[in-house]
Amino acid sequence: MRMAWLISLFMLISLILINCLKFHALFRITNLIGILIIFVLIFNYKQFKRSTDPISLKISLKLSLIVIFLILANTCFTIYVLKYKYLSVISLGKAFENSIKMLFLIEPSALGKLPKIQMVYVRSAIYINWIGILFILYFVLKPLVYQPIATALDKEKVRKLLNKFGENPMSYVSLENDKKYYFSKVIEGVIVYTIVAKVAICVGDPVCSDEDMALFIVEFITYCKNNDFEICFCETMGKHLPLYSQLGFGITKYGEEAIFDLEQYNLKGKKGAKIRNAINHATSLGITVEEYKPMESRNKIIEQQINDVSREWLKNKKSGELSFMMGTTSLENPMDRRYFTAYDADGKMLGFIVFTPFKSGKGYFADVTRRRNDAPIGVMEKIMIEAFNKMKDEGVKWTSLGNAPLANVSDEGGITGKLLEIIYEKFNSFYGFKNLHHYKKKYGPTSWEPKYLVYYSKIFTPQIAYAIIKAQNPKGVSDFVLSQLKAIF
Repeated sequence: MRMAWLISLFMLISLILINCLKFHALFRITNLIGILIIFVLIFNYKQFKRSTDPISLKISLKLSLIVIFLILANTCFTIYVLKYKYLSVISLGKAFENSIKMLFLIEPSALGKLPKIQMVYVRSAIYINWIGILFILYFVLKPLVYQPIATALDKEKVRKLLNKFGENPMSYVSLENDKKYYFSKVIEGVIVYTIVAKVAICVGDPVCSDEDMALFIVEFITYCKNNDFEICFCETMGKHLPLYSQLGFGITKYGEEAIFDLEQYNLKGKKGAKIRNAINHATSLGITVEEYKPMESRNKIIEQQINDVSREWLKNKKSGELSFMMGTTSLENPMDRRYFTAYDADGKMLGFIVFTPFKSGKGYFADVTRRRNDAPIGVMEKIMIEAFNKMKDEGVKWTSLGNAPLANVSDEGGITGKLLEIIYEKFNSFYGFKNLHHYKKKYGPTSWEPKYLVYYSKIFTPQIAYAIIKAQNPKGVSDFVLSQLKAIF
């Protein structure tokens, strides 16, 4: 972007000098506009320190419309201005019609007979227009052809790093399609993030060794400062808080994660009575649980049923599908995910749970849990406990049901904590914070691990709050309003 800034300044200064030499006047309207733009560019030079993002389909389509509009508007205006001396154009509408014929149908004759110098302008406009169209095709097609190949290589690199260093149970969502990757230039590691409202929202902790984490975070801080980004790591683990604090981050508790030590976990006693009863009810109905292993053998019928359950579940949600900190079924690229499914006596799929690995396969996180609207009581409980038991038999040490956002955030005090507690109490209808906490609690986790937001530097701003909401729910506030109107009407 700095190069684009320098080229723009050079071209504007050159244009002003050419005008001065040709018309022997500095204060022409075109020169004054050029000088104004130069001052704006110089005043905003910090905005041009960022690295350019890879072109996306959405951005390329927007740029395409802008390019076509500017070329067409410039040509139309020029034809309309020339009408008095050379052309038989009597209106702006006619000038627009002739511009279309000239630029896209390559018909210079649409303008009538022109002197040689005006004909040079006409032909140059046609060339510029078609060069613009070729660039449009390139930028529109590039994200569809080039980026998926690059992203696949990046994902494989991230997957290897996760298997080597991934401690945070929700780290595997790093492989979803809505992520950007910052690979360290000096150590082995990756930070997974997205940019919203000039804030780098990061997934969990940096994925690297504990010894290298301080150096890596400092490197990422430098990168974000150079690009004028704020930073927020979401759902970080408590073990790294002293390091974040030492490096100048602010810290706020974000919720609690339900962790199960499978060597100790059982459903005995009052604590597991509800789960036992639910499982017994499901078993009495002939419901069975199976593990689907797509990496060993693909089954289109099973995958179709998984997709059907997902669509039915999403249709029943109060808000749109949340993303960024949550995974998807990812059947197109299962990698190390594990799929546990439940069926009724007739072989109809009633629900499924997708588990993702952490701690080098010593733990699994119940990332995606979905069921049919008419699934009987006990379906999800039966899937969960049978998956736990199978993993325990395989030697898996830990399982997680993930974070319960905003649960017990007031424990550690502070203004931000009190604000999050108000959201937990008053905005439950939007996300179901309390229901999610109670759902995880009924399984009787062996421990609740606090999760944190850490943000640089020290102050939790409204901009960071907005960026977190927008990253997790791209429809944001509008989705909340629509969900409330749905509930009313």
